[in-house]
Amino acid sequence: MRVHAVEQGTDEWRKLRMGIPTSSAFERILTAGGKPSIQARAYAFQLIAEKMLGRPLDDFGGTYWMQRGTELEPEAARAYEFQQQVDTQKVGFITNDAGTIGCSPDRLVLGHPGALEVKCYSPQNHIAVAVDGFGDKHIPQVQGQLLIGEFEWVDRWAYHPDMPPVRVRTFRDEDYIAKLAEALEKFQEMMARMEDKLRADGFLEALP
Repeated sequence: MRVHAVEQGTDEWRKLRMGIPTSSAFERILTAGGKPSIQARAYAFQLIAEKMLGRPLDDFGGTYWMQRGTELEPEAARAYEFQQQVDTQKVGFITNDAGTIGCSPDRLVLGHPGALEVKCYSPQNHIAVAVDGFGDKHIPQVQGQLLIGEFEWVDRWAYHPDMPPVRVRTFRDEDYIAKLAEALEKFQEMMARMEDKLRADGFLEALP
């Protein structure tokens, strides 16, 4: 595991993510149910295009609520620290030793084997989380963070300044993590075959 000291959202952070699978998109490789995703080839095409063009293709401009979440994150983290009686530290980007996969949890929980994901939803979506939990949507992302960051748990913290917060702690699912690691290996092998074909066709002379 390697922790890269960069600020999330900066050009340096985007450059580190460029062309490699990241946990926020692991659902495009393995579904929450542990099945291969039909989006894998399209995701591979995107990552190869990023490597060829030398720039990320994801749009991180985001919606109003995403931007609001970024603004509220420091306040949300302080509320988490107060309630849990811990200290947290912002983290930029974490990769495996080879730098071939990565993740960006919002914070590390100092002195504990865990990480923090802050979610600042609209009022109605905050209520939905309070009633129904986070559901399965983020399983590939969270278990991917547990895989790459070698954490024992990830806390998802839904915060709204006018409502009680919601904390859900997710522990390692070793069976799912094993499936995810295998799916990531197969995905990267598929990408390598695609790149070999493109090179053989003379299409990617600029690809490193």
